[in-house]
Amino acid sequence: MKRNTAFLKVVTVFALFFSFVVRSEAAGVPVDAIEPLSLTLSHHTSENDSNHVYALAFADAVKELSGGKMTVEVYASGQLFGQSDALAALSQGTLDIALSDTALFANYNPAGAIFDMPYLIESRDQAVRMVKNKEIIDMVRAIMTTSSHLHVLSIQPLYFRSSLVKKMDIKGIEGFKGLIMRTPEAPHTIAAFRAFGANPTVIPSGEAYTSVQTGVADGLEGHPEYVYLQKFYEVAKNYVQTKHVFTFTAYSMNQSAYEKLSEAQKSVIDHAAEKAQDVFLKYTEGLFDRSLENLKKEGVSITEVDLAPFRAATAEYLNTFIKNNNLQDLYDKIQQLR
Repeated sequence: MKRNTAFLKVVTVFALFFSFVVRSEAAGVPVDAIEPLSLTLSHHTSENDSNHVYALAFADAVKELSGGKMTVEVYASGQLFGQSDALAALSQGTLDIALSDTALFANYNPAGAIFDMPYLIESRDQAVRMVKNKEIIDMVRAIMTTSSHLHVLSIQPLYFRSSLVKKMDIKGIEGFKGLIMRTPEAPHTIAAFRAFGANPTVIPSGEAYTSVQTGVADGLEGHPEYVYLQKFYEVAKNYVQTKHVFTFTAYSMNQSAYEKLSEAQKSVIDHAAEKAQDVFLKYTEGLFDRSLENLKKEGVSITEVDLAPFRAATAEYLNTFIKNNNLQDLYDKIQQLR
């Protein structure tokens, strides 16, 4: 497991946190009852990314909660798999734990990606309440377990995705007509840009930078941390705040592998996921505002737009999706957390 110098500092920041939590709130089972186990975790983000902070925190918590009997080997930056391939490997049982945007759940069961519906939520505070709501998370977990053989360990809230484009004169929805926008393989994001009148084009994340640089795409979309860390500001300078989708990421485990764990091992995994999520939430406080400021320093214009036309353009898609997938109850619970 490779850890660069910057992230050794990050881990050090949380060392006192873990030394307290792990000793004062153990997994609830005697260490002697825990069988040895080694797991492999793959994620596609860089070692500077908040999702890597979660991965390291999870691996550390598993080791400490199990008294060193259980270990998690972390492979970052797509060393093993890209995002889509990691989910496929997870579903097939050839990988233990993987990170993905929850948007990609739609490729296995459309209902599983409800968190990624256009203009579903109002704020990051609401998103944090959602991932801490056991009833809501259990409902999403049940959807994914029955349809894709994935056991969702925890879901993390990042921030709103917006549109980074080359054209500096885009000030509203009319500017997106005919625009070629690079998107991930995320059905709801693709649907949103179609509703805006744009031409969404699925391009792998590793090719996103060059697609805009070479003119294959007119722009791309993403949340501020992602846009900054990937240095997309080098190829486009107008960050139009469409806020079309809120990014959630999930660490999931192969369902069969999870079910084969002993109760003691499951307890360690579940508690470690909770601890890692807490570390992630602490780490990301203010992160996205700082990322926006960093983008400004790189010469990016942060263009605020009237969101009403964007919401109106996607409203029918949202309402139809909720109805067709019998998600009204879950949708209502999410709206109650505003």
